[in-house]
Amino acid sequence: MTDAAEEHTVDRSDRLVILASSVGTVIEWYDFYLYGSLAAIITVQFLGAI
Repeated sequence: MTDAAEEHTVDRSDRLVILASSVGTVIEWYDFYLYGSLAAIITVQFLGAI
């Protein structure tokens, strides 16, 4: 028979990695949203007469 798998507990360093990754992902997606929105607005403002 096989032994049961050991249960892994999430310690403080694991939680810190998860938090840092989540914050980084939120900042990155906000940057994509901001760039996409402003690119459309700025294009119309600068190249609207073309």
